Amino acid sequence: MSSRQPEPCETIRPKRFFHPTYFGLGLLAGGLLWGGLAASYAYIATHPPRIPVLLPKDAQSLGLEEVTFLSRDGIALSGWFLPAKGNAIGGVVLCHGHLFNRMEMLYWARLLREAGFHTLLFDFRKSGRSGGHVCTVGYLETNDLLGAVDYFAARPEMQGLHVGVYGHSMGGSVALMAAAEDTRLAAVVTHGAFATLERAVVRRGRLLFGPLGTLITPLAIRIGQRWIPISPQEVSALKAIGSIAPRPVLLFHGQHDRIVPVKDAYDLYAAACPPRTLHVLPKSGHVWIAPEELPEYDHLLVQFFKTHL
Repeated sequence: MSSRQPEPCETIRPKRFFHPTYFGLGLLAGGLLWGGLAASYAYIATHPPRIPVLLPKDAQSLGLEEVTFLSRDGIALSGWFLPAKGNAIGGVVLCHGHLFNRMEMLYWARLLREAGFHTLLFDFRKSGRSGGHVCTVGYLETNDLLGAVDYFAARPEMQGLHVGVYGHSMGGSVALMAAAEDTRLAAVVTHGAFATLERAVVRRGRLLFGPLGTLITPLAIRIGQRWIPISPQEVSALKAIGSIAPRPVLLFHGQHDRIVPVKDAYDLYAAACPPRTLHVLPKSGHVWIAPEELPEYDHLLVQFFKTHL
């Protein structure tokens, strides 16, 4: 009777779920995604697509005039001059926000024109029909506004009249920084102005990328310095606003602003010297005004310039 030898037990090897090769490829893919998102964020911020400028249908009745002039650093800028309806009592330069053009400000140009103000709307560099290849999100745009004031104040219609400025978002921050340099800007109004560019970049990064924004934004800032060779901390309306007094400042801000938190408005107000006014719109957002709040907003805007220009 033959005996059978038992077969040795088969060794079962556990599967490798984290193979070193796959882990390395994952790290590489994550790094490429991180770098790609950061580079895209930096590039679009500094090279925004140009939105076409369309002539309004009522251009002739407005007396709208196409104008060109130079920024303080030589960039050719394009804009519209709208003469006041009736006898002029002053002039206002209107400054659009980042990623937009002069058309953003056309509603308020009409409003101020009816109230007796000459108005100048223009496109910042790398926007609308203006020259320039890079948007610096407020840094060199101050030169654009100062060039606009040079042109506006020299027009024969403006002789003997004071100049004010009204800006949205980036345009508001630029208005505050330019007014700190040029005392010809006799009154300043902003809506949704950011306190510093650094805050604005960090906030936008969080909105775009969620929790990943804290990782992507610092790299985006470093990449952006390829085109804007300064620290975002240097673009600071917060540092400039205290130098505007005794000229008056009116700050508008939407309570529900997700782009530039209302805290920026409170910080700007705290840094400003009298005369200063802060008007927070309880139902409005970033340069968007709730319809029920618009009539009071328009009244406050017009009355501010009538009082101080």
